[in-house]
Amino acid sequence: MICDFLIDWRRYVPHRHASEFCQAIEFLRKFTPNSENGKHVLLENLVYANVQSYCPRDLAQGVVEYHREFVDLQTVLAGEEDIYYVPTAGLTEIKAYDAAGDCGLYAFDAKEAVHCHLVPGNFVIFFPEEGHMPCIEHAANPGEVKKVVLKLHRSLFE
Repeated sequence: MICDFLIDWRRYVPHRHASEFCQAIEFLRKFTPNSENGKHVLLENLVYANVQSYCPRDLAQGVVEYHREFVDLQTVLAGEEDIYYVPTAGLTEIKAYDAAGDCGLYAFDAKEAVHCHLVPGNFVIFFPEEGHMPCIEHAANPGEVKKVVLKLHRSLFE
């Protein structure tokens, strides 16, 4: 997991795939709070973005997700939310991994969780197999969130 500010994205460029990663960041910069929700493809099967609007959930309603094929780079365009990194060892699986959706789910266990507060201007990266629980309301501002989840195929980091 990486949590940082968007202005510092250059620290994380994978050397072997710098061109694709830089294209992905430029792609990410085009999104605004007025961007259309849905899937936006940059490089077929390598880089795409899911733009979504939602009201974050209460912490008690959260579930831990993980992926095997794609790295998540998540950033908010408007609003704010809490997101948690959770090691998956010892968690109870509540939905087996689905290859078609590249997602599996675990029940949340707060004992090992690391908290990040997402606001416009920062981002978080979750690598394959890293458990994460996004979309959790921040107590100070539980309003609607507009978010981009940039999906980067794991091969870009190998």
